[in-house]
Amino acid sequence: MATATITGNVVNLGVEGATPLQLSMSLQRHSYRHCANSASGALNSLFHSTVDDATFVAEAVEVGEMIEELLLKAGGKWAPLFGKTLTVGSRRTYLVDNSALNPNGSPNHFFVTGGDGVWAKIPQFDYVAARDVRRVEEAIATRQERKDKYDYLDPKKFAAKQAESGGRDNPVVVAVVAARVSLGQASSDDKALIAASGRKDIVDLLRNR
Repeated sequence: MATATITGNVVNLGVEGATPLQLSMSLQRHSYRHCANSASGALNSLFHSTVDDATFVAEAVEVGEMIEELLLKAGGKWAPLFGKTLTVGSRRTYLVDNSALNPNGSPNHFFVTGGDGVWAKIPQFDYVAARDVRRVEEAIATRQERKDKYDYLDPKKFAAKQAESGGRDNPVVVAVVAARVSLGQASSDDKALIAASGRKDIVDLLRNR
């Protein structure tokens, strides 16, 4: 029976049977809620902010159970698993591979590639923009935890804060300035970004200069 847990920002999947395997999925790379400290690849995918950790674990178990069935059919040989796309009950799809992209290596990596609640095939600049929107979100949340009640999402108030003495050193201002650069390099259509992040308010602030 497959088991899955989350440690830090990684989903760890254990596959049992005649050929036990350990696979992982980086949530930093594949979940909007966890992507603030991630580096982008040439092509990326992100779970929307609405997909929770419990779902990651449950679907990882589904992936693991399908891997166990495939291993059983293949007589325990794991080579046929490399590059295999598996579809779970939610209709989301996951790709199984090797983190070194070695087709002769043991499968040790899986990641979401599409389906409901997934932003798939994200170009690099769009992924960086999403990451930086998340950084703005986290910067505001951190200030709020410190009892800062300033309305950073109001464009006029944000501009006023930025213009204050020392305002450019404010962590929210720093995050917004960086995110504006990223968003300027990303696609002009923000629909997918807003759907993934759920933060139209932040995207609007970034577009409003």
